[in-house]
Amino acid sequence: MKKITRLLVSLLTLIGISSLFSRIEAAPVLKVGIQTETTNHNSSAFDQRLALQIGQKLHRRVVIRQYRQQSQLEEAVADHQLDLAMGFSTPKLKNVYQTQPYLYIKNVMLSTKSRLLTGLQNKKIGILDESGQGTMLTQLQLKPQKFATVNQLVNALDQNQVKAILLNQYQYNLYLDKHPEREKAAQINNSSLKLPPFKKVSDPQILSQQLFAITNDDQLAKQVSQVINSLRMSGTLTKLSAKYYQYNYAFK
Repeated sequence: MKKITRLLVSLLTLIGISSLFSRIEAAPVLKVGIQTETTNHNSSAFDQRLALQIGQKLHRRVVIRQYRQQSQLEEAVADHQLDLAMGFSTPKLKNVYQTQPYLYIKNVMLSTKSRLLTGLQNKKIGILDESGQGTMLTQLQLKPQKFATVNQLVNALDQNQVKAILLNQYQYNLYLDKHPEREKAAQINNSSLKLPPFKKVSDPQILSQQLFAITNDDQLAKQVSQVINSLRMSGTLTKLSAKYYQYNYAFK
């Protein structure tokens, strides 16, 4: 009798597991694009985790597709190869719908000359490729110049190829961790290190950057926006931001 009972329990367990996998397989697919070659360390991992959270809330099975460049992501959404693409910051993109922002990244503008944004108008400002900051700078009458790495940005600033550079706070902190001598140069008058000290440009127009997802479906944009707001209020976005950026970017 005990053997029969154990067999029945095992059979019911197998049926339950089989039914669970069947429901997962039957769930509608949400194809989400993630940029792999990004200047934001850990941002790809963050976007992937967020995409999985969104899929869970929408009861859709997430399929992650990776792209090297943000422009490829945008094209894939426009061509209906993707339902959703993560990690955008350029406002008013054509032929797509934007979700609510999910992160508010803090920016840092560094100069060796001016602390005022007005003193940099019509001057070259260094930014990172795929940063999405070019449109914002152009609207502020600045001339964005793209570079591949943070080191190239800093070298361009030191060599006066650009008048200022723009990073997010996380990238800036990573750079200082690897180059503490720059922080010392900022603290020592007439530094013996012979490095021009960084001067932070204080202007609210460039100090914050919103990250959002894009889609070709207006209804999906609204649904994802609701999920983002729910994840923000539940503290999930805060936890993910702290894990991948070591800072809470979930709120303005």
